[in-house]
Amino acid sequence: MNKTFNIQRFAHLLIVICLVVYILSIGKNIITPIVFAMFFAFMLKPVSDFFEKHLKNRVVSILVSFIVALVPIVLTISLFAAQSVDVFTNMPAISGKIKNGINKIFSLLNQNFGFSKAEGEAWLSDNISSALDAPMQILGGWLSTSSTLLISILLVLLYTFFFLLYRTSIKNFLLGQFTKKQREDAREGISNIQSVAQKYLSGLAVVILILGLLNGFGLFIIGIEYAFFWGFLGAFLAIIPYIGTIIGGMLPFAFAIATTNTMWQPLAIIALYSVVQTIEGNLITPKVVGSSVEINPLAAIISLLIGGAIWGVSGLILALPLLAITRIVFEHIDMLKPVALLLSSELYRDREKFLTDYDKEENRIANYFKRKEKIG
Repeated sequence: MNKTFNIQRFAHLLIVICLVVYILSIGKNIITPIVFAMFFAFMLKPVSDFFEKHLKNRVVSILVSFIVALVPIVLTISLFAAQSVDVFTNMPAISGKIKNGINKIFSLLNQNFGFSKAEGEAWLSDNISSALDAPMQILGGWLSTSSTLLISILLVLLYTFFFLLYRTSIKNFLLGQFTKKQREDAREGISNIQSVAQKYLSGLAVVILILGLLNGFGLFIIGIEYAFFWGFLGAFLAIIPYIGTIIGGMLPFAFAIATTNTMWQPLAIIALYSVVQTIEGNLITPKVVGSSVEINPLAAIISLLIGGAIWGVSGLILALPLLAITRIVFEHIDMLKPVALLLSSELYRDREKFLTDYDKEENRIANYFKRKEKIG
């Protein structure tokens, strides 16, 4: 038997990938609430299980779980609602002040370092100002489409309720798609997926809350207007590795440059965000989120770019947990185990596995695109 390249399988795979991306893109308003609901159901399942043991009624247990989860969120939103409304009302003025701050920064660089290319300075100023203005445009867009956002939130809550209500049936349906020999492995995979969703999203919420409070109180002490708004905006942007933290710190820095007459306040903001970022990276995130995602930085950044391109802000939030789930699924498929390692945070340490553990025919993706032909 001789193996030859099967162009049909390759074409079918390309067609499926294109169709999936197309459907995800045009159906994002339908799909993203379902995906969010799936993750929230994973998060609330332990809480619902706890109340179900005592209340003996699944529907009541789910409703009580909703109350327990939503009360802290509602209180947090209410606490900063007044300042947020003020920020939204003055959005154009705030955006203008940020741009003025950027222009001042470049003017100072020109005076102290002798930049002479005015056109280059203007180009950098315009582009950086636009980049920093993007979060403000997103927030303004959320405000203008508040009714759509409210409908999406209600859909997420409704889907979450039904996912929790039918969770046993859904799990049994998924397990029923495997043979009895494969079922234990499938059960382990489902358990791992649930664990990733619980740890990552619940941990991410706690990290955002801690970062928002640290940033907000720090900016308040420094004397910056809208301190907690900037603090929590920076905390939300921190979900984007590396770039998000920089933008989150540059926004209040540029705003301080434009609205204050001293240099110590902008410099204090740089020091504040540097210290908070160091604490977050070395203490808060490792303790709260841990290694639940186990995705290497290169794969994380690529997934965030793809997620943002397809689903926008929702894609940025969902990209990492979805990639982590994809990695778990790949780990249970022989042919895709090398890809799972390629996505893993252990990629650098286990780099020799590609030529040892996975140096087998069943682990080679190319075999999928080959067909056997008889000789003679």
